[in-house]
Amino acid sequence: MKKLYIILIPTFLLSCAPSKMTLTNEQLISKIQSVAKKYKVGRLGVSAKNFVTGETIQINADSLFPTASVIKVPILVELFYKFNEGKLKKDTLINLDDSLKYGGSGVLQYFYDGAKLKLIDVAVLMIILSDNTATNLVLDRFADEHDAKLDAVNNRMKSLGLNNTKILNKLMSFKTKKNTPESLKFGVGYTTPNDMVKLLELLANGKIISPEVSAEIINIMKNNQDYEMMKRYLPEKVTVANKTGSIDRMKADIGIVYSQCATYAVAIFCDQLSEVSYAVDNSGHLAVAEISKLIFDYFTKGNCK
Repeated sequence: MKKLYIILIPTFLLSCAPSKMTLTNEQLISKIQSVAKKYKVGRLGVSAKNFVTGETIQINADSLFPTASVIKVPILVELFYKFNEGKLKKDTLINLDDSLKYGGSGVLQYFYDGAKLKLIDVAVLMIILSDNTATNLVLDRFADEHDAKLDAVNNRMKSLGLNNTKILNKLMSFKTKKNTPESLKFGVGYTTPNDMVKLLELLANGKIISPEVSAEIINIMKNNQDYEMMKRYLPEKVTVANKTGSIDRMKADIGIVYSQCATYAVAIFCDQLSEVSYAVDNSGHLAVAEISKLIFDYFTKGNCK
């Protein structure tokens, strides 16, 4: 028994010891940039914050990037403010007429004319399946005029300290798209990696309305069905509350990662990709996935399986 005891102690200590391959912050950034180069990412933006240690990772973190469907998280946040203020109700029934359907991602465009859904269920589809029709149905509840709908989201983001986040149009709504330099450049909206991490941190700290409401928003994001980017190479036991965004030459994923070894927020934007592709293994998806895994291993010291 004495020999067995002597053998077990070093084994246990070894399993809990920090990885010998621990990188410095600068080395990690170099590796991330190498991934971007490998996948021919023209513009890379990364922001991450470890909620335990406070350490951050920053690459072009204050630069503006197209949001694509990442903007649906700010829309969801504004919706819950409307619920909290009593201006909207979760169980309000939405009548889905054919005239209200939009293309792109999502399933509501395939529902039969006249289908009825609760507003909260429409919001869930907006996040977990990135449903464009659902997104516009939510936006339509914010105001009567198009610009006022957008202003509801934009003013809320400013009030939260997100000064570089703006929605510019409804999703896949070409009739309402404005011929302005920012609309032509960014499409549906723009943001920065740092703005998105700030919003995620507010949620994680229970500061969006209340801890209970923040948790409800996070739980919706935890059910995101997209595994092609941030979650792709992370261990199955790790919980991620995220939202992806994808347009022709831009892929992005933002989220909160919960593991036994670390909890952190991360926003990864890969813009000006060399190819236009929506395939599962396109270069943008793979770049975001590999960068996500590098950050996970860095924050968990390579010891969290």
